[in-house]
Amino acid sequence: MESARTKPGIGKETRKFQEGFALLIALIALALVSAIGMYQFMIAASEIRISDNFESYVLARAAALAGLGHGRALLRGLSFDDLLRGPDGTYDATPAGLASARRAAFRTPVPWPAARMLDMADPAGALSGAADDGILNTGRHPGGNGAALIPGTGIALSGPDPSGPGMRIISRYFVKASDNNGEASELAVDPLDNPFLDGDGQILLRSMGIAQTLGEELQGKTKRNSVTMFEGKYRRTSTFDLDAPLVLQGSGIEPAEGEMFVGPLFFVQGGPANAGIAAIDAEPSDGLAPVPQITDWIARGQEKQIQGAGLEPSVQEITAAILANPDKRLLLDKSWLQGFIRESLPQFSDNFFSGQQIWAGAAPAPLGRIDPAQAPGAPVQDPKVTLVDGDLTVDGSLEGGGLLVVTGRLAVKGGFVFNGLVLVIGSGEIDIGGWSRIAGGIYVVCLPALDPGAAWGTVKLTVQEGGHVIFDRVAIRMALRLIPPAQVGFREITSIIDPES
Repeated sequence: MESARTKPGIGKETRKFQEGFALLIALIALALVSAIGMYQFMIAASEIRISDNFESYVLARAAALAGLGHGRALLRGLSFDDLLRGPDGTYDATPAGLASARRAAFRTPVPWPAARMLDMADPAGALSGAADDGILNTGRHPGGNGAALIPGTGIALSGPDPSGPGMRIISRYFVKASDNNGEASELAVDPLDNPFLDGDGQILLRSMGIAQTLGEELQGKTKRNSVTMFEGKYRRTSTFDLDAPLVLQGSGIEPAEGEMFVGPLFFVQGGPANAGIAAIDAEPSDGLAPVPQITDWIARGQEKQIQGAGLEPSVQEITAAILANPDKRLLLDKSWLQGFIRESLPQFSDNFFSGQQIWAGAAPAPLGRIDPAQAPGAPVQDPKVTLVDGDLTVDGSLEGGGLLVVTGRLAVKGGFVFNGLVLVIGSGEIDIGGWSRIAGGIYVVCLPALDPGAAWGTVKLTVQEGGHVIFDRVAIRMALRLIPPAQVGFREITSIIDPES
C-alpha cells in the first residue's frame, strides 16, 4: 500500500503552498518593518520640527525681551509726544485715522500674519510704506525729521552659522511706542483721547521678536517664523516739575550770607502764570509760615526784582498744591528723597563728583547743553546729569545744561550760565550771584538724616547782585526727561489678546 508522501503530485503542491505562505509572511514582515520605519521617520521628523520650533520660539522670546530692554533704555531724554508721532512729527488726524490708532492692534509693531511670513534677513520690502508713528526717535525739529533710534525694519541679532564659517541672522526685534489711550489717567488730561498726545506721562512699548523656523502651511498661509511679543508700561516722574524758578522747602528759611537779597541788580522771574519764589512748609505744625520768612528780608526797592503771577514781591506758598499732587507729594517724603539722591541718581548720572568741588574757569567734565532757542529735538541739544556729592563753588564763566544735583552747599560766584534743573538736596544752602544766569528752575531742601523722627532742616538762601533765575518750563522738562521712566507694567501679548483683524 502506497504512503501519502509517495502519491504523485502531493509533495510538489505542498512545497508550493509552503513557499507561498513563506512569501506572504515575508511580505507582511516587510510591510510591518516598513510601517515601523515610516513611523520612526515621522517621529524623528516631528521631533526635529518640535525641536526647531522650540528653539526658534526661545530665540524669538529672547529677541523680544532684548528689544524691550533696548527701548526702555532709549526712553531717557526723549519726548513721549515725539515717540507717538514718529520721526516726521505728523499723524493722520482724520476721525478715521484717530479711530484706527485707538485700536489695540495699532500698538503692534508688525501685524501678526506679516511677522510670521516676514523675510527675517531682508524685511524692508514687506514693510515699505508703513507709517512711522511710534518709531523711537529724537523728535522732529525745524531742521528736519528726528533720527530713528530703532528703525521700522527692526534690529537684527546674529549668531554663529552652524552650516559654515561666519555669522548669520538668528532673530530680529521690532519696537513701537503707543499711548495708553482710554485709561482714566490719560482721559483726565486728554479728554479727546488723542492717541498721538501723551497726557499723563505714561507710554506703552511693545517689542516683537521673530526667529526663523521650518516652513509650514497654516490655514493656507506659509509660516516662516516664530513670533513673540512683550509690552511694557512706563511712567515718567513729575515730582520735580517745578511751578516756580526758585522753590524752597524746609522747617525754616534764612539767609546764607548775612542778607537774603543783596542790592538792586538781582532778578528772579516767574512769568505771568508762576510766582518768582515758591515755598513749601515742611513743618506746618510749628506754626511758622514760610512766606514772611522770605518777604521780611526783601528791602524797599527790591520788590520789583522778584516777579511773577502778578504779585509784588512775587512770593507764594504752594504746600497745599504739593500735597494735592500724588507725584509732587513725594517731595515731603524724606526716605524717597534720600533714595533718589543715594540710590537712583548715581545709576544714571553722566558726571559724578565726590567731596568739595571748586570750578574756576572750567569744569572737570562737560556739563551738557540746552539751547533755549532751539527745539528740544534739535541735534545741538545735549543735556547731561551731573551729581556733586558735597559742596560746589562755581567761580568763572562756565556753561551747562540738563540736571545738576548738589548735596552740599552751592555757591555761584562767577558768570555761570545753566539751562535746566538745579536740585540742592541735602544741606539746603545756596548762594547765587556774580552775573550768573540759571534758566529753568531751582529746588532747595534741607534734608535731615534718614530718621523717621528727624525734623526738616532750615533752608539758607542768598541772591547776590547779578544773580538771575528765570523760569523756563521747557528747560525743566528737558532735564526731567533725563530721569529714566519707571516700569509700572509688563505682560506678554498674544494674537488672542491682540486680535489680528
